[in-house]
Amino acid sequence: MAQNSKKTNTTAKPSFVSSPPQSKTKKKTSGSQFVLKSSQTNLFPYLFALLFGIYAFIMLVTQNSDYLYMVQEKSLFVNTIFFFKEFMGVPAGLLHWAGCYLTQFFYYPWLGASLLIVIWLATYFLFLQAFKIRKEWSIIGIIPLVALLCSEINLGYWLYYIKIQGYWFAESIGFFITILSVFISSRFNRQYRPIWTVVWTVAGYPLFGWYALLGTIYSVINGFFDKGVKDVNSKQTLLTSNKINAAVALLAIISTPIIWYQFYTEMRIEDSWTAGFPLFQSDAFTSWQLSLPFIIMAVIPLFAGLFKKQTEEPQQTNITSKRAYRVVISTCIIITCSVIAVNAANFDNYNYHAEIRIYRAADEGDWQKVLEEAANLPGKSTRQIVMFKNIALMHTGELGNKMYHYDNSGEPPYVYDSLNVHMVQTAAPMIYYQYGKTNFAYRWCIENCVEFGFKVSDLKILTRCAILNGEYQLANKYINILKSTTFHGKWADAFLPMTKDPDKIAHFKEFEYILPLRGYKDILDGDNGLCEMYLLNYFSNSSNVNPKFQEVTLNYAMVNKNIQLFWPRFFQYATLHKDNDMPIHYQEAAFLYGTLEKEVNIQSMPFDKERIINRYAAFQQMSQALLKQGMTSQQVGEAMKDMYGDTFWWFYFFCRDIKSY
Repeated sequence: MAQNSKKTNTTAKPSFVSSPPQSKTKKKTSGSQFVLKSSQTNLFPYLFALLFGIYAFIMLVTQNSDYLYMVQEKSLFVNTIFFFKEFMGVPAGLLHWAGCYLTQFFYYPWLGASLLIVIWLATYFLFLQAFKIRKEWSIIGIIPLVALLCSEINLGYWLYYIKIQGYWFAESIGFFITILSVFISSRFNRQYRPIWTVVWTVAGYPLFGWYALLGTIYSVINGFFDKGVKDVNSKQTLLTSNKINAAVALLAIISTPIIWYQFYTEMRIEDSWTAGFPLFQSDAFTSWQLSLPFIIMAVIPLFAGLFKKQTEEPQQTNITSKRAYRVVISTCIIITCSVIAVNAANFDNYNYHAEIRIYRAADEGDWQKVLEEAANLPGKSTRQIVMFKNIALMHTGELGNKMYHYDNSGEPPYVYDSLNVHMVQTAAPMIYYQYGKTNFAYRWCIENCVEFGFKVSDLKILTRCAILNGEYQLANKYINILKSTTFHGKWADAFLPMTKDPDKIAHFKEFEYILPLRGYKDILDGDNGLCEMYLLNYFSNSSNVNPKFQEVTLNYAMVNKNIQLFWPRFFQYATLHKDNDMPIHYQEAAFLYGTLEKEVNIQSMPFDKERIINRYAAFQQMSQALLKQGMTSQQVGEAMKDMYGDTFWWFYFFCRDIKSY
């Protein structure tokens, strides 16, 4: 009995002793934990790629399609061997040649944007493979793409001053090539990597410039992050191989630019190591703010190894506890910061985009579109918009009736740095051309081409001016260049017949209003870089019996607010249009000047009683009442703008300090 009892106790003891661990294990598994399953993290790269692609498309096409169209107008690609050789005269030439080719596709903004996004997404997946990024940290690869997206939409008025040919695609292609070099290097056996380092650096530098050096740096640093080897001897071998590769890379990076410098004539030795790096320089300063996205883009891969999956790590398992929270929180922070950065970089100034849309409409002869854009402005317009608005009214025959139905004040272009914007670099060639001043249009096109390179928009103006000046062989030269582009051959074909049969010029619809304004077509004096002021002085002091030319002189005499210049042109207009009703704005100016100066008897003039006589009396009564209330002249103008802002009277008294540029 005693033995049986002892045996029973012995068998019960293991059960009693083992129960606490079972209870403890049960308690641990029953607690709630945040888990990222491997099936979820495997989807991260595709999810981030999809979100970025959609967001980039929205920013590029939905918000910047007008800008992208102008980008290709301010670029040029010609399918000739001479064009190619010109690019190959400097390091990274192939990169910018390819960039110019692809920039053409912004002719259809959705197409160009789609090509750009494809390059970015290809770079993203290549980045993950080259640096062997863990799936849960694949958001890291999006950061350089966000920087590249910012670099596309943050230029603003630098669009007209940038000297980097093919910029909008060249930098993205360069970064893709850089990551590709890292991917290829990672596939080499370690003992052969120094050979690849030398070959890539020496051969890649003339083609890709600083991107080749950058790829070499990435490859070396990426090798040092391989720490998954457990065997001591293998670790030592790995470290030795990395040191040898680093020494070879350092020697190649130092010597390659010096060697290649001997073969280039357009490069300073101090610029050799940064050849191809995007610098934004004007005559006065360098805007480092615009280069910041490329600095961020270049820095991120240096730390990609921190998120690298090591060679001897087990297959990806579920991520639990603090690590999972760290991944999710970091991902949310990166996405939030990226959205904020892109929206901050986006140059969404309304006048800037309106100027681009108006220029395109003027180039296509869609004058109603120009007027619609001018009418939809939410605030003050720039002087460039005012000038195009007046040209549109001139073409539609509404200059005397609707000139003051739009904002005429004009404010300087909005810039976020110290860039000095001048109309002679943005739109003066087109404005001069529309006023028949072809020599001035030609002059500024050539000057801008010398400074910033030939552009499609310049070649179009040069073609038109050469035809109007009777220089048909020269016009054929420009037409042939445009026919070598991908999308502008049809435009060039429309002008080609006039170079062979000049009689067709007078019947060409685009020239109908321009030809009468060419009263003194051979004159080329000085405008001091101020397009608007030159035209103001030229037309307000000119006289011509051609009705269209004469109306422009009357218009500019009113803008000049010069009574002595106004009256001769007003009476000449009345004589030339004696069978037509006098436009309302000309009546407003005549009634105001006659009332103020009393040098001309206006009593017998048939002014519109309601729209002129009675309305002017109400205008004066309201202005005097507001002044008596203690308002300043500026405050009175703002108070009266809604009611009388569509009159010459409001423009004369309250539209002052016009800033031409």
